[in-house]
Parts: sequence; C-alpha cells; structure tokens
Amino acid sequence: MALLGFTLPPDAGEKLTLGVTVMLSLTVFMNIVSELMPITSDAVPLVGTYFNFIMGMVACSVVLTVLVLNYHHRTPETHDMPTWSKRVFLQWLPWLLRYSRPTKKITIKSIMMENKMAAKISKCCSTPSSPLHQKLHENGGMNGVFRPISLNGGGYVRSFPTPVDEESFPGGCSSQVHHCCCSTRRNVAQDISKEVKQILKELRFLTKRLRDKDEEDEVISDWKFAAMVIDRFCLLGLTLYTILTTVILFLSAPHVIVP
Repeated sequence: MALLGFTLPPDAGEKLTLGVTVMLSLTVFMNIVSELMPITSDAVPLVGTYFNFIMGMVACSVVLTVLVLNYHHRTPETHDMPTWSKRVFLQWLPWLLRYSRPTKKITIKSIMMENKMAAKISKCCSTPSSPLHQKLHENGGMNGVFRPISLNGGGYVRSFPTPVDEESFPGGCSSQVHHCCCSTRRNVAQDISKEVKQILKELRFLTKRLRDKDEEDEVISDWKFAAMVIDRFCLLGLTLYTILTTVILFLSAPHVIVP
C-alpha cells in the first residue's frame, strides 16, 4: 500500500494521507503482534525483524512523498532550479529510468545537444552587446524613437513623422498662412508621435508579460517533471528494497529450505 502512494498524482491530494495512514496502521499491527509473540531472550523473531524493515520503508516513503510534493508545487517566484538539478532530474535520471515527456524523447544525443546549447547561450549572454545593438540604442531605438542610422551597409530604419520644414512649402503661400500651416502640422506630428510612443510602450509591456508568463510556465513544468521523475525513482527503488528484504528474510527462516 505504501508503494502504491508513488503512483498517485501529486494533485490528487491523497498522496501523503495514504502514506501516513499506512504507517499508523502498521504501527498498530506491530503492537498487536508484539503482544502475541512469546518473550524470548535468545533471538529476535523474524516477524519482528520483517516489520522493522517494512516500518523503515514506510517511513522513508512518507519523507520522500513530502519531497515530491515540495518539488511539484515550486514556482519561479519562490525557487530557482539549479543547473545540477536540471541535469540530474531532467536529463540523466529520466534517461536512466526510460522516462520521457509526452512531447520530447530524452536520449543521450538530446542531452548532449541541450548542454551544448546551454553553454553557448550562457557564453553569448556573458559577452557585451553587438555594435548594431549599441548603435540602435544610441539612436533611440530602445526608447521608441526610430531614426535613420547609417551602418557599414548604409541601412535605414523607419522613423516617426517629423515636422515639415519651411522650405518644403510652395512659394505661393503667404508668410502668415505659411507659419500657421507649419505650426498646425508640427502639433499634429507631435501628437501622433506621442500616441505612437505610448502604443509602443504598451506593446512592449504586453510582449514582455507574455514572454515572462511562458518562461514561468516552462519552469513550473520542469519542477513538476522533476517531481514525477523522483516519484518513479522512489517507486522502483523501494519496490526493489521490499522484494530483496522479503526474499532474504524468507530464506533465512529455519525449515524453509529442507536439505
């Protein structure tokens, strides 16, 4: 029953309850058996030894269940997954247990590729910005103002509407009308520029918000998958422990194997 607790999903809410219930039931049963056994001073009965081993296994299962639930409910706001945890619980241990995600198969080749890509990304993040990025930042590309920039190839980017120069007006317009038209167009251009800047600012905020949400969902998914891997590892390990303990105690009992 304690081993079946590792097959329950952590969101079921009965994972820890099952382990604690089994441990309490085993404790009561051990007290009943100890009262029925005769008092001997020569040796410890095999039944008592077997119950001690099983009690230790159930206690370990409860502790490991708490660890699994802790990993399952972790979020980016409270915990950061270390690099060793990613390599152990997301790469090598799933590959050893032949446990993969539904949309991703874990193999040695995929593990090596992920490690190389992570190394390249960390190396690129540690290097300074490229000359193009610095040029864009100097020309106001990061503040919502796009001006023509001259690169080695002579490229240009889109710019906002600018006030119309006075020389661009036809000469038939009087001076007063000319200045009135220029000021009107200048005011309209400034209003449009402010609105476009505000729209760009809101778009950047929404884009950053969506990107952060995707990153948070990915980190939460990694923690949940790590909890599932620990669950599978505990299930296999404690099952093997229970089988070996049962076989060893069964073979050590007298009159079981008759020569």
